[in-house]
Amino acid sequence: MRALLAALAFAGLAAFPALAEKSAPPQWYLDDIKTLSAAGGRWIADNADYKSEEEPFESYGTEWKSRFDGATMTGRLYGYKDGAQTAFDFWEFRQYWHPGRNEAVVEQFGWGGAVGVGALQEDDGGTRSDQTFHNADGSVTRTGHKSRFTDENTFVTESFDIVGDEWKPRRKYVWKRVPEE
Repeated sequence: MRALLAALAFAGLAAFPALAEKSAPPQWYLDDIKTLSAAGGRWIADNADYKSEEEPFESYGTEWKSRFDGATMTGRLYGYKDGAQTAFDFWEFRQYWHPGRNEAVVEQFGWGGAVGVGALQEDDGGTRSDQTFHNADGSVTRTGHKSRFTDENTFVTESFDIVGDEWKPRRKYVWKRVPEE
């Protein structure tokens, strides 16, 4: 049965080569996943500029895992306090290519029940996301992120509040790859 379904799916794509080509993820998207998830996919960013009594974390960590032959990625964001990793994640991420919409999608699921969904696009050698967040209190916000690799072991992210068409800067982090142990 599985072989028959695979043959039918392949035959369907062969009959519509333009459709199959259109829905394939672009190279910039595949490269982003490959670089973020390489060598264990762990990254650390210093939080000294934003550390406070309400935000006692000296740094943040992310971990990215490539899935489905490099076309999908999952991730998590956590903190470090007093040199120890937090026992919980602040955010979980899923990034995938949506063949029906022919675009990259980023989803975030956060502490307290927040959910953010939006598109990821190539942006001048990096990426840019525009996500709408539905928060547990019923509020809705838009947040943007711009990311760019400066080398294979460093990337920079900037976050923005999006109000109308205006991107208002929030934070900037420099992430360093943590070598596999």
